[in-house]
Order: sequence, then C-alpha cells, then structure tokens
Amino acid sequence: MDAVRSNSSADLPIFWKVHELVFLARNYAYGLIKGQPARPVLRYCDEYDRLLRKYANLPLKSAKVFEIGFGTRAGIMIALTSLGVDAYGVDLDEPILHGSLREIRDIYRKNGFERALKSSIRFYAFDLLWRRQFAQELKRRGATLQIPRNRLRVQDAASVDWPDHSLDLICSQAVFEHIPISSLQRLVPKMVRWLKPSGIASITPDIFTGISGGHLLEWFDLRKNRRRRSEPWEHLRKRRFHGNVYLNELTRAEYRRMFSQYFEILEENVLQPNQGREFYTPEVAEELKEYPEEEIFSNGVQFVLRPKPLM
Repeated sequence: MDAVRSNSSADLPIFWKVHELVFLARNYAYGLIKGQPARPVLRYCDEYDRLLRKYANLPLKSAKVFEIGFGTRAGIMIALTSLGVDAYGVDLDEPILHGSLREIRDIYRKNGFERALKSSIRFYAFDLLWRRQFAQELKRRGATLQIPRNRLRVQDAASVDWPDHSLDLICSQAVFEHIPISSLQRLVPKMVRWLKPSGIASITPDIFTGISGGHLLEWFDLRKNRRRRSEPWEHLRKRRFHGNVYLNELTRAEYRRMFSQYFEILEENVLQPNQGREFYTPEVAEELKEYPEEEIFSNGVQFVLRPKPLM
C-alpha cells in the first residue's frame, strides 16, 4: 500500500527542506528553553472552557469534544484527556506517542520517509522534554498526564462520521490551511450535523495572506535582526521560496464565506493584530495593494461558530 502524502511536506529541493528543518529545530529549542510550549496548550483548553460556558452554558469537563488535526505531538488531545475531558481527535498523519520502533515503522508506511524522520527527531530531541514540562503544569492543576492512544483517528477528517448532534465542541488550531478545499467542502457541512444545536466550533486557521501565511519558518520569528533569504510576504510577492507544507491558500474572506454558509459566526478574533506591521513599508504596501489590510495583518484568526438550523 502506498504511503499517504503528509500535508506537512511538499515537493521542494532537498537544500530548502534542510533549511526549513533547521529553522524548525531552532524554534522548538527556543521554546523549550523559555519553557513556553506547555502553557499555550493549556491556554487553548481554558479558551474552550470560556467559549462553552459563554455560548452553551456548559463547562469543558462536561463536554464531548472533537479536535481536527491533533498533530504528531497530539498536545491538545493530551491536555484535554489529562484534564478529564471526553475528547477525540483526527489527523492525516500517524502520531508518535511512545517513540517505539513500531510507531516509527507505522509512520513510514502510512506517511512516508520524510514524515517518519521528522517525527522521530522531534520526539527524541524535543517532545520528551516538552512532556516533562507539561506534566509539571498539569500537576499544578491537580491532573496527571494521560496519553490518549485509543482516542486518536488517523484518516482524512472529511471521511470521519459522528452521530448527528453528538458533539458539544469541535476545535482546530492551525490545521484548516493544510486541508485541501475538496476535503473542506465535505468536512464543513458534516460539522454542522455533528454538533448539538447548542454546540460550537472554534476553528483557528493560519490565514495565507498574513506575513507568516506562506509557512516559511524564517517568518515565524519576526525579530528584525534575523537573517532571512526571503522577503516579507514572499508568498504573495515573488514566490521564490515555499514552505515545506501543503497550503490551500485560502484568504480570511474565503474562510468567512465558507463558514457562513453553514454557521453563524459568533466571534472572529485576530490573535496577533498588526503582526508584521514593521515590515509593511510603502514599497511592500504598493506591491500588495490588491489585498486589504484586514488580510495582510490577519495571520491566526479564530472563528467561533454556531450551527445554523438544518433545513
């Protein structure tokens, strides 16, 4: 059986794949040194609890949750289940949870050599330390780290089936931009059916038109003194370099139109307003004049959605 192409890799020259891998490792290392990776995951859970209480009058611990795109680390799923939430997740890529040879073999068979290599390096170099930090954060909340192996589905999210009106929350962080439009056209209507009438979805894609929307890793760190090969908004301007991921290239307006067909948009929150403003020179603005500033300074945008009544 042929391996399923991972959305976290693209057909690029090997030298550029290595360049992106080096930047990825730097970002992981910097986060671990600062002790940062564990805290944002729990902040996601706190945000889901806030939204459920506000719009569904339901605490997170009483909700049934489905995460679209748990990633090879499965960090949010680990957090949810460790906090006692009835949570399930799906991802196209096989996760690496214990670092066993069997897991690495399964990743190779299902997602190919590059995904297996990247997952192995990430697990042994970064994820084990991340888990120790995360376990300490959970302990402060009176919880114990749980690995939700039997709650993770490895398949296209659009091929999943849940009973109608069975979920309280569907969540996704920085994943929808990696899902082909043909899959989104099947997935989004399904989400309406899966959610209870009182249920909500919190979907946060990385918008393609933002400064980091092209997923060039050298633009995930916006310090001005960083040396970069590409220019600001390279993916909208010269397109000489490409991120080592699949991107559907949807704009914020296109996500809004897609979601509004099936959902009431309760909130639309830009997570980091004006991100990259210091790089938006008059020359860059002239080149990008076809894009409104709403698009240029979007990057991560959280859409909080409530299902419209089915006709």
